[in-house]
Amino acid sequence: MIQRSTNHSTFRIERIYRAAPERVFAAWSDRGAKARWFTPAEIFDFRVGGREYSRGGPSSGPVYTFDAYYQEIVPNERLVYTYSMDQGETRISVSVATVEIVPDGDGTKLIFTEQGTFLDGHDTPEQREHGTNILLDLLGKSLGEYNADTFELVSRRRFNVPRSLVYRAWTEPDLLASWWGPNGFTNTFHAFDLRPGGVWEFTMHGPNGSSYPNRNVFQEIGPERIVLRHESNPRFTLAGDFEDAGSGTEVVFRQTFESGEDFKKLKPICEEANKQNLDRMGSLLTSLSIEV
Repeated sequence: MIQRSTNHSTFRIERIYRAAPERVFAAWSDRGAKARWFTPAEIFDFRVGGREYSRGGPSSGPVYTFDAYYQEIVPNERLVYTYSMDQGETRISVSVATVEIVPDGDGTKLIFTEQGTFLDGHDTPEQREHGTNILLDLLGKSLGEYNADTFELVSRRRFNVPRSLVYRAWTEPDLLASWWGPNGFTNTFHAFDLRPGGVWEFTMHGPNGSSYPNRNVFQEIGPERIVLRHESNPRFTLAGDFEDAGSGTEVVFRQTFESGEDFKKLKPICEEANKQNLDRMGSLLTSLSIEV
């Protein structure tokens, strides 16, 4: 006998993209542009009352079906749609999603809010929010979240903690060692002189047992910005900007390579590694905020 349950929940995600609102809106409203970051649609009728329908999933199954109807469209500003999600033949959720597109300097702030009804324990709000974060990261990549002229990669993440807590995570050695690097990596610090001109030397240990010596020199230290130069190969400058964002903090992670060859070779690796780095920092910040 099926154990019935109904879970109502709302989550909100914010992203800053280095693209004009018109480009961000086009990533949702143009069939080809959306297919670069979302499951390609079998039906794509982008108008009020129109339907978007797509199916996909891992090769081993199951198949997930996304079936949406557009309720409101304000070009370059907002869209609202309702959608159901099925797993195989089973309905797992029904939601209302709102996408707000707001100019932000020379870029765009996107605010995604979902109000969902999750059915019979087949899906959870936490899983849906995690999946939506992944999709919005893919949206950013489709918009070109890097600057090829200056060999720069840019990653952005909003955390629901004060800026002072983010600063602690970057400047207290024990905290920094716990999250620095991609998934599965650990760190041994040898020197950490937190001042302009100070040296930060450490060994990063990979999950396969390999060790990677790193030497950095701090160039700028402040509650709003930390800049360091990575002097091991490959050489790059890394800047972390901490911006107040309502009750939280927007972290902007800029990695600028000295060599165009290194940039081209390492871009796919570093994009994913930087995302994992921010994921790990987010987990630490969550635990620190609970302690506070």
